[in-house]
Amino acid sequence: MVTKCIIAFAAFYHVIATVAAMMSVFHSSRVMRGDEISQPLWRKIFSWGETHLWISGALLIVAGIYQSSLSEYLNNPKLWTKVSLVLIWGITSFMIQKTMQTASVARRNLMFGISTGSLLYGSFLGVAKSLAYGVLPFPVFLVGYVATIAFCTLGVHRLFALAISSYPSGKI
Repeated sequence: MVTKCIIAFAAFYHVIATVAAMMSVFHSSRVMRGDEISQPLWRKIFSWGETHLWISGALLIVAGIYQSSLSEYLNNPKLWTKVSLVLIWGITSFMIQKTMQTASVARRNLMFGISTGSLLYGSFLGVAKSLAYGVLPFPVFLVGYVATIAFCTLGVHRLFALAISSYPSGKI
């Protein structure tokens, strides 16, 4: 019972961190579009969301392993999809922070698409409990992830294109 309570609180903590991380992407995109100036306080708070996603995710994994056997827990294609997704998202977040101002339009759109797609697909996997433990194979999960990234990248491209066309000079 204690483990289930820990998992419930860790999952809630993970949801709050996910919201903060999504707001980080949203805020960064607004700054890139020129819709608002950079506000260090908000950027710092949203960046904490990314850190807390890592912490809460680690708590969920440890509690999940404690609740079931290690081999059973690790034999879950959905888990490995989330691990892959988190690694890709982490690298992308690092790249956004380091190259956001100097990246080409296509690269910036791809980075934001990967970040947004990772957060959305990770959220989907978090609530898709019924798909765990071999219901779907790993490649099927990856196809869903790639499709989500493609959709989000297209959405980001359109979002930034609308921002450029709405300014009289045609530039942000």
